[in-house]
Amino acid sequence: MQPLIRVLSPSIMAAVVLATANAQGPAPSPLISLPSPPPTNVAAVAPRSSPPPALTKSDFETFLDALIPSQLQNRDIAGAVASVVKDGQVLFAKGYGYADFTAKKPVLADQTLFRPGSISKLFTATAVMQLVEQGKLDLDRDVNEYVDFAIPKTYPEPVTLRRLLTHTAGFEETLKKLFVAHESDMKPLRTYLVNQMPQRIFPTGKVVSYSNYGFTVAGYIVERVSGEKFERYIDNHILKPLRMTNSTFDQPLPVALTPQMSQGYLAAAKKPRDFEFVQAAPAGALSTTAADMTRFMLAFLQDGTVDGVAILKPETVRQMENRQFELHPMINGLGLTFMEYSMNGQRIVAHGGDTVYFHSDMVLVPDAHVGYFISYNSLGKNIGGGRGEVLRAFANRYFSRPSEPKANVDPNTAKMDGRAVSGVYEGTRRGETTLLKLLALLDQFGVSSDKEGVLTVEGMKNQRGETKKWRAIAPLVYGEIDGPEKIAFRRNPSGDVSEMLPFPAIYEGQRVPWYASKRLVNPVVGGNLLLVVLTVLLWPVAVIVRKRYQRPLFTAKADRALYFLSRIVCLCELLFILVPVIVFSRGLENIVLLGDAIDPWLQALHIFGWATTAGIVVLIVASIRFLRLPGHGFWFRAHAILLALGGIAFGLFCWQYHLLDASLKF
Repeated sequence: MQPLIRVLSPSIMAAVVLATANAQGPAPSPLISLPSPPPTNVAAVAPRSSPPPALTKSDFETFLDALIPSQLQNRDIAGAVASVVKDGQVLFAKGYGYADFTAKKPVLADQTLFRPGSISKLFTATAVMQLVEQGKLDLDRDVNEYVDFAIPKTYPEPVTLRRLLTHTAGFEETLKKLFVAHESDMKPLRTYLVNQMPQRIFPTGKVVSYSNYGFTVAGYIVERVSGEKFERYIDNHILKPLRMTNSTFDQPLPVALTPQMSQGYLAAAKKPRDFEFVQAAPAGALSTTAADMTRFMLAFLQDGTVDGVAILKPETVRQMENRQFELHPMINGLGLTFMEYSMNGQRIVAHGGDTVYFHSDMVLVPDAHVGYFISYNSLGKNIGGGRGEVLRAFANRYFSRPSEPKANVDPNTAKMDGRAVSGVYEGTRRGETTLLKLLALLDQFGVSSDKEGVLTVEGMKNQRGETKKWRAIAPLVYGEIDGPEKIAFRRNPSGDVSEMLPFPAIYEGQRVPWYASKRLVNPVVGGNLLLVVLTVLLWPVAVIVRKRYQRPLFTAKADRALYFLSRIVCLCELLFILVPVIVFSRGLENIVLLGDAIDPWLQALHIFGWATTAGIVVLIVASIRFLRLPGHGFWFRAHAILLALGGIAFGLFCWQYHLLDASLKF
């Protein structure tokens, strides 16, 4: 699912040196911020003069045949599949590369199963809306009325289905048991939801934070209210009516579909991986073919009906696709699960999806009656970049590309705003009360402005791998230079810029106070670890040299013991950081480490961490003793003091980022 790659891949891999994308209207209601018209001071954009080529089967096949094979080769991907619908018909469906790279088994669009990850959420949302149509569910009722366990009332506003479907329920990120290694590890939805319930860290309906857990709650509500097991409900009320005969949420796969499942790969050159069991099934357990996905896309492009069979009412489809939550009127928002995109003047609604190995997009252009699905069966190189490249190329080829919006911002205002927005931010899709808070630190990003007020945002790169640049197009609103995206910033009641509003609208950036910024924390903790590494490495060297020249460092036995213990504490600090980094970095290779199998490691880590933290007292005592010890120079004394100060900082860091917590949740 998008979540795993966004959280697991960038963040854990950054720890080894932020994934898992890197899974995402009605009558006026006080819980909905209705979209506002764009400001009138933004210049209109003019379409290009030459018309784009017609989207035909032959032209699209030529276009994709020139793009996908090169992606497979250059990105070390085993296989891919794509399908396109237009004007109520299947325009194109084709497989590329291999479903089994070793056996050279080809990908077949109508037979090979792929795992589209968080695109599964659209099916869960569809199920919810079917029950809303029947009057069995209310989008704005407290979900505690539908479940048989209690979601704590952390804030006055209740968690509702509308908030679950727009990722605004306020849950912190949770990763443990999102995937499990074996069928025997799978638990009922209720068991997972009760045991892995995350804290609510944001007020309901105020802050967007992509949540797999929230969608699993929605799926469980479908199960409870319908009286059917979640997988059976989806099968009976969506898949069978649409004749998606090669699709299922079942895990493991039904016997008849098992031979059709594509292998999943970290890279084509590596061995295939085992089937991914998604415990949070409503958030990402679908297995499907590109051909079957055409049926689902046609349903949403044709007011909920395919071949005379309706799965939703037309007004419900429009409700799901239209904006239900916005961060800013000038940037893209969220429908009920659908994410808004804007490219080349077209209104696009879409959803991406990532498991560990499969990476997919489903894109709809409602006004053009066009939709496409694409999926890759390998993580490969440049994670997620392949499908982004296809989307950009698709929009540029088949839809008139408007000129860039002309900035209508006073240059002095642009410069002042650039200075005001510069700083360090962290995403709202984060852990706050568990050790995942450490990954949030690694994922902090800086925003900086040049002398003209042009912004760069750390980590935001274009398809060429270059850092994107952003020019002001309205006060605190920025357009991507040579690109279609927009970002905005928002001031708090005090007038300070406190929020960055990015694309897509599935998380926000919140300004980090100076004392929690990576610009302070990383140098302090990193500097201490560097000092510790040098201390540990040079310790035996110094012992050998002193023995060689018969120059003992201390005469008193107590001082020698204190010195020895201080070096042991330094070694423990180093091990306390390295061991969990190594264990978590193996999460991509061995998904079992994200389940109960990691509990003994965490328990040992907590015990070892407290022992190490207690040992910091030794560093403090040693610094005081060695400061008064005659016959030793400035650098010896300074080194002892720095080790003590670094140890104190290290202990505070471990406490603040929950590395000492006894909890096994994350």
